[in-house]
Amino acid sequence: MARFFLTSFCTLWLLCITTSTGTAGEARGEHTSSGHASSSPLVFILPPVESVSVMYEKFLPLKNYLEKALSRRITLRVAQNYQEAIESIGTGQAQLAYLDPAAYCEARHLHRIVPLVKAIRNGSATYRSVVVARKDSIHRIVEAKGKRLALGNISSSSSYVIPAVMFKEVGIGLNDFASVDYLEQEDRIALSVLTGHHDVGGLSERVARKYVGDGLEIINESEAIPQYTLCASSRLSPALRGAIRQALIAVNRKTNPSLIKKMKDIDGFTSAEDRDFDVVRVMIKNLTGKNYLTYGTKSIKVAILPLYSAITLFDRFDPLMRYLSQKTGYEFKLVIPKDFEGFYDLVKRGEVQFSYSNPYIYILLADKGYLSAFANTVIKTSGNIFRGIIITRTDSPIRTIEDLRGKRVMAVSYKSAGGFLAQKLLLAEKGIDVFKDLHMSEGKRQEKVILNVYRKNVDAGFVRETALGVLKEEIDLHKIRIVARTPYIANWPFAATPGTDPKVVEEVKSDLLNLRDERILQAAEIQRFIAASDRDFDGLRRRIK
Repeated sequence: MARFFLTSFCTLWLLCITTSTGTAGEARGEHTSSGHASSSPLVFILPPVESVSVMYEKFLPLKNYLEKALSRRITLRVAQNYQEAIESIGTGQAQLAYLDPAAYCEARHLHRIVPLVKAIRNGSATYRSVVVARKDSIHRIVEAKGKRLALGNISSSSSYVIPAVMFKEVGIGLNDFASVDYLEQEDRIALSVLTGHHDVGGLSERVARKYVGDGLEIINESEAIPQYTLCASSRLSPALRGAIRQALIAVNRKTNPSLIKKMKDIDGFTSAEDRDFDVVRVMIKNLTGKNYLTYGTKSIKVAILPLYSAITLFDRFDPLMRYLSQKTGYEFKLVIPKDFEGFYDLVKRGEVQFSYSNPYIYILLADKGYLSAFANTVIKTSGNIFRGIIITRTDSPIRTIEDLRGKRVMAVSYKSAGGFLAQKLLLAEKGIDVFKDLHMSEGKRQEKVILNVYRKNVDAGFVRETALGVLKEEIDLHKIRIVARTPYIANWPFAATPGTDPKVVEEVKSDLLNLRDERILQAAEIQRFIAASDRDFDGLRRRIK
């Protein structure tokens, strides 16, 4: 009851302080005829991630700090929902906004808003979304199918987009739940799960951890994504945007300890670039079909074969793209298609300058003149080679390769090297034709194959050896048995398409071969790059034929 009255009071207070005097043009923060910004208050809008009272408690100290730093009044507003926040910053009703990554991507696409800084929490400019349940309920995300799900707002990364992607990665669509309710605020999601109104919920790790001591359990967490961004309307002058950015970056525990303490879970801010949010754009595209991705005139597109989820691949290879951007002066950006066939068509149409793929799909494209390899990868476990495995459940009667005859077997893709070709060649040596002697199907992703074996939807699966580790948190790997391991095959090559400038190719080749930054190499899970040519794959070509 006390929280209700406090929230109502803050809401009333909000209405009072946002009814500032001034003309309509001043309220929108428009420029005067002389080109200078008016002296009217800047409206700073917040999405309702938490209750109105909590949002005010956190951001009122920052508002006061910015007023002193800018010598400009600022009006703080908490939007009723994410859509209102997006509309307000986009139409000029607000000049500043603190937006969730997905909301930022939508607002940027619709209104060309400008990112200024990202928040730093617990020393990091990234955060994670989680799936939660009660401690006395389910304990793995794969058990969520058919349950009652609580999410936030459809424009929220942390409480909608990323949780939906997390479920999708384990083969659960939103229509697979008994019900899906959108509760807007993340605290409501956690409390609804705790009180039993919902079985599972999706929200940010930060909010979820507040309730772990009350019986909430985190059953799955996402890869890291960018923190919330504080952004500006494009109508603000570059000079004012620069002053706001500079003032925010100056906020830290050393120079502003009292301010940091008042903001509670925000430790400071760091510069934000629009490309920081491309990983979220890819997730939105794969989940909803909406395409918010953009490429500039100096963009160089690098297609990555979608071996794993987009967020996993971004975490691994975006540092490499930034390294190449810094070295060459071009903007190297990842392009992650939906599946193997999408990758093949993308390269075939010449819509990218470079590709990074398994050797089998490389050969298919190179033999038709669409690609030319110039570098290969070396991984710590097996050098510049890798292999596939054949898996089944531990309670399956399948014990040997011969036991696969007549069984339902799922491959990643018929264009996959570690998830089909390696196993096909191994079985052929034993006199087994995969298409005549097995009932084959494609899963399109490594994770989907493993999950279908785990759920007994198929009898066995073909995957890359390293793929099992990707789902170690989602499933009980003790229930999976490896029936066979294939011989090693050549690793993934870096290749160029025919229309790519030869000078750029040579520069990229040199930069890859000279790369020694352990942070970048470890993120990509490789040891180093070595020089390669198309002839290096002739041995695999002969085996295929």
